[in-house]
Amino acid sequence: MNGVRYRHERPVSAEAADELRKALAFHHAGTTVEPLDKGVEVRVPAGPTESELGEMVRHFLRGHREVPVTVVAEHPGRPGLTCRAPEDDHRIAVARGAYLHGPEWTAAMDRVRRLCRERLAEPFGAPLLSGPAQLSRDVLVRAGYYQKFPNLVNAVARIRDQYWDGVTVSQLRPGQTEARDSFYRPADTVLTPVTCYHVYANAAELKERYGTGLFGIEGPVFRHESHNHGPTRLGEFRMFELVRMGGTEEVAGDFARMLEAFTEFFADLGVPHRIVSASDAFFGDAPTMTREAQLLNKSKFEVRVPLGTGELSVASVNAHGEVFADAFDLRGLGADGTCCAGIGLDRLTYALLSYGLPGAGA
Repeated sequence: MNGVRYRHERPVSAEAADELRKALAFHHAGTTVEPLDKGVEVRVPAGPTESELGEMVRHFLRGHREVPVTVVAEHPGRPGLTCRAPEDDHRIAVARGAYLHGPEWTAAMDRVRRLCRERLAEPFGAPLLSGPAQLSRDVLVRAGYYQKFPNLVNAVARIRDQYWDGVTVSQLRPGQTEARDSFYRPADTVLTPVTCYHVYANAAELKERYGTGLFGIEGPVFRHESHNHGPTRLGEFRMFELVRMGGTEEVAGDFARMLEAFTEFFADLGVPHRIVSASDAFFGDAPTMTREAQLLNKSKFEVRVPLGTGELSVASVNAHGEVFADAFDLRGLGADGTCCAGIGLDRLTYALLSYGLPGAGA
């Protein structure tokens, strides 16, 4: 493979090398990380210079150490299940990571959505919210999303008021194509990358209206990974979340309840899976420290379903500590911390269909 190459000639564990590859792949398609006698060789097709690539690799691996994974549950699934490409996946790709849903897929998604409401939102007594596709850019800034996942944000732009006619934009004269950008300006909104931010950003009004700090929310989510998009890594999908804001002990209690509820929920679905401690693919400030904090504190657990030669993460339970309480001034509402538990509805549907379980739990 041509491109940029960097040899990191210091000991790197297989686990660390794989995490490095996944993190780099968010930014650079086709990244490879190959073992050396001592260290790894990292290659990317294009983008950074060798010096810049070396700095990214060293930054990510600095202080990296292995942290044992905590296994909460392992479930073999219903007897006789086999995994294959979903026969009922009648989606039509319209762009990378975006699909037109036919009636078969829509029906399966509706069943999964109903199960989430009946088995998770209702037992928790959580008012169910419907999140919009757009979110204030300021919310992402306050939440620190740009620092952690800058490449995933989908910016929203609009045609300037005086250029309301889209035909004008598409019919610039020859030699004027470079002026096309002058017809657009950034808006104050972005496409929603995670639904729980809607709850934190509107916490005061929600708590006053419903008298609780625990909500269910469902809505569209957008994440820009153009070179990684495929049938299960989507640029546009729907998410269901339970979101809790409250005192430290209250949040800790509901974090445990959410983990227990998810364990029972996925066991009853009958799909093979395991629930394990996990960390996000951070590549911002102190990624190693952030990763180790999540693993050591057991603040993130993922539900992973075996598909093919790998696993598909279909859900997660996350404790945030005081991060969002401080970012969104929640302490005045009696909230010293937050936690959430989310399910990717499209991913879970895909996993169920892969095992021939379109009516699981029906």
